[in-house]
Amino acid sequence: MTPNSPLSRFGRQSVGTDRGQTQIDFAVGAGVFLIALAFVVGFVPSLFEPFSTTDSASPIVTDRAAANVVDLLGTSAAGSAELHAPTNSGVLAPACTVAFFTANATLGDEADCPFHADEPLEEILEVDGDVQVVVHELDADVTTEGTEIDVVTRHGTYEAIETSRASADPSTATDDVTVSRRVVSLNDTQYRLTVRVW
Repeated sequence: MTPNSPLSRFGRQSVGTDRGQTQIDFAVGAGVFLIALAFVVGFVPSLFEPFSTTDSASPIVTDRAAANVVDLLGTSAAGSAELHAPTNSGVLAPACTVAFFTANATLGDEADCPFHADEPLEEILEVDGDVQVVVHELDADVTTEGTEIDVVTRHGTYEAIETSRASADPSTATDDVTVSRRVVSLNDTQYRLTVRVW
């Protein structure tokens, strides 16, 4: 092999002092790596957030509790005593609504309601923590006080029923209160049902 052959020139270049990586290349690569690492560290904890427990109530819990109230008080859930009422979603059975807010177990049994009215509210709704259920006027702001409603049922007329029930004093609620609302109908009048969990 002669000194001027292509192979000898190639060999001399490959063993030279030229580097394949410069300081700028290294800095760019390290910077991209650190940005990717920071993104992973910042993003991964949020992946496990649905499985972590916090002191505040979850909106999912509140929404589930509101749906549960509508199902329990709905005319489709009531027994034969309430079958004369419409079975549309959001239409509350009058007798079960009275039994729920007054904790009247006798009326609840007579109306064949799907819950024991005298049980603690958090057990009826299967909520860990304090909960409040309020039925109030449609245009009213979020309130902790219900509306006094005269409810006509198959078992008689119940006057000035206070449509608010809570498992604890609502004034003790902290800032970590989650709220869920539904529009419901009772005796052909629309109201807003608000559930607060804290």
